[in-house]
Formats: sequence, structure tokens, C-alpha cells
Amino acid sequence: MNEPLVSIVVPVYNGGADLKKCLQSIAASSWRSIECVVVDDASDDGMTGIAADSIGARVIWLKNQRGPSRARNRGVEEATGDIIFFVDADVVVHEDTIEKAVRVLQNSPETAAVFGSYDTSPENASFISQYRNLYHHWIHQTARTDASTFWTGCGAIRRSVFIDAGGFNESFDRPSIEDIEFGGRLLASGHKIRLEKEMQCQHLKQWTLGNVIYTDVFQRGIPWMKLLLTSHELPNDLNISYKSRIATLLAGLLALAVVLLPLTGHADTLIPSVFFLAASASCVAMAFKPRTPSFLPLLLVILPASFALIYDLQPLSVLPLAMILIIAWTQLGFYVLVAKRHNLAFAFAVVPMQVIFFAGCAFSAAMGIMIHFFGKFRELFAR
Repeated sequence: MNEPLVSIVVPVYNGGADLKKCLQSIAASSWRSIECVVVDDASDDGMTGIAADSIGARVIWLKNQRGPSRARNRGVEEATGDIIFFVDADVVVHEDTIEKAVRVLQNSPETAAVFGSYDTSPENASFISQYRNLYHHWIHQTARTDASTFWTGCGAIRRSVFIDAGGFNESFDRPSIEDIEFGGRLLASGHKIRLEKEMQCQHLKQWTLGNVIYTDVFQRGIPWMKLLLTSHELPNDLNISYKSRIATLLAGLLALAVVLLPLTGHADTLIPSVFFLAASASCVAMAFKPRTPSFLPLLLVILPASFALIYDLQPLSVLPLAMILIIAWTQLGFYVLVAKRHNLAFAFAVVPMQVIFFAGCAFSAAMGIMIHFFGKFRELFAR
């Protein structure tokens, strides 16, 4: 059987050293029938040509920055393979990643596209980066294989399907939900998308708390909510599973409680919750010490909150803490993953991060709904 040519399309903006690692991993792939097209979205770091030359990749230079949607579409225009494989410039594919994607498409003619997952070994060692990338891994590993979306971080599609679908929506001129919107159009056209959980890659990005919140709320959350309201589709999958919706609702109610309880003279009822979250966050100091006895983070987190409850036990004190614990329960499988990957202290340190994440989801949902219906009212009065 002739090996189909796979066109690897890598959009990049100021990729730096990460791009070189990305391209070198592609060159080391077990699937040898490939071409690599790098689309530079008007970078100014001077690294794209150097990185591409290291493996003989072809570079397409865009004069003006237009975002990854345009860069990927332009890459497909130059590609000649029957299979298009999208890889982000800060991703390192495993040796067999591309081959696994090809095999899925070869063995399943009804499948139009396939995507994978980050692995459990993100390059950056910071707590935020480890947390963020491991959470992405867990979300994909626990999702349905019959996927409801597409992912361009590490995803492949038949060229003919991509062309027929019209490519990515170039109105997304910054990294956003262009792959989710594209996946929705594929499904609406009757195509099948597969999540291949063994098709993995390493993420190189260094995350900070600030860019996590900005990405989740403004680049992903609000646009995604607007898309859901427009499409009227709410699949029980990935970040919008039923448990994630429960966690988002509770995080929104918790945020309201943080605002309203002090205003009504009940600020003291938040003390047990504050002690619990603060103690959990302090576990970061032990998160990267594998030999930390499990009882230490348990005592550090549970005792302060317990003493606060006993000292001033009242129903309003229990309620916020209960919401935090239920949010944690909805993500229990993730805490098990990070505890195995690191230790119990790391799992406790993740709890406040998840509260922040789902509070951001609640804010995104509220803003998305407001923007959507404000647009509807404007259309109504414009008639």
C-alpha cells in the first residue's frame, strides 16, 4: 500500500526556540511520507527561517498578521498531501503521533478528521504550566472518542473535507475558538470526527496565572458561549460536560456569595472557605517534593478550615465551603491524575486553580449571554 503524503501545516508567530523543537520532532516522525509547510504570521523575531532551514521545511511569509485561521488556510493552499496535519508551533509530536493519525483515517473511511491530546509530561516545570497542561490532557483523555469538536494543536483532516468545508473562519484574527467553530461545521455537514487518545504530543508553552485567565475568558470562554447560543448545541463533552456545568454554576454562585455576604454583614462566614483555599494554595511549596508524606498536606488543608467551622459554626459558613468541595468532587479524576503524576500536595494546590477556572467559566457564560442578547435587541430596534 502506498503511503499517503501528509502535509504538516504549522502556523507561527514569534515561535522562537519552541518552533525549532516542534519542527525537529516532525522530522523525527516514524511516518516518512511528509511535507512540512510553515506559515509565518508576520513574526518579528527572525527565528522562523532558521528553524525551517534546520529540517528543510517550506516557509510561507504573511506580510500582515492575520491570526492562525488565515495562516492555516494559507498553509493548506500550498500543501499537496491528501491528509493535512495541523500542529501548533509550541507542540512537540511523539515519534508515532502522525502515524497514528494516518492509521485512523486509513482504517476508518467514514472518519473525516482526528485529533489527539497533550501528554502528561509538559516541558515547563512551573506549577501553573504543569497544572494547565495536565488538565488539558485529562479533559481529552476522559472525553468521548466520537468527538463533538476539532483541535488544531495536534489534529489531522482529509484535504478534500477541509476544502469542501471552506477552511477556518478568518474572522477569528487572533487565537480563539476557530477550531471549535470549524469542528461544529464539520459535524453539521454530517462528517465524523474522532478523538484518538493515544495520539499524543508534548506542550512547550509556559503558562502564567494571568495568561491562563485571559485565554480562558476572552479568547475561549466568551466566544465559545456566543457560539453555543448561536448553534443551539450543548454536547456533554470536553469542557462542557455535565460535571463541568455543575462546577461552573457553583463557582458562579460562590463568586456571588463572596460579594454579597460581606455586604450583608456576614463576611465572617467566608473564613472557613478562605482558610481552606489559602491552605490548599500553600501546598504549592510541597507540590514538587515527591517524598512529602501524604498526611502533611491533609493536616495543612483540613485542620484550619475545621477549626474555623468549629469556632463559629453556622449554616452560612458551611455553604461556601460545601460549594468548593462539590466543585472539587466534579473534578475528582483530575486530582487523582495529578496526585499520581506528582503527589497529594500538588492535588490540593490545584483546588484553588479549579475554583478560579470555573469562576472564569461562569463569568464567560454570563458575558457571552449578555453580548448575545444585546445583539438581538439591537437587531430588533434597528428594524
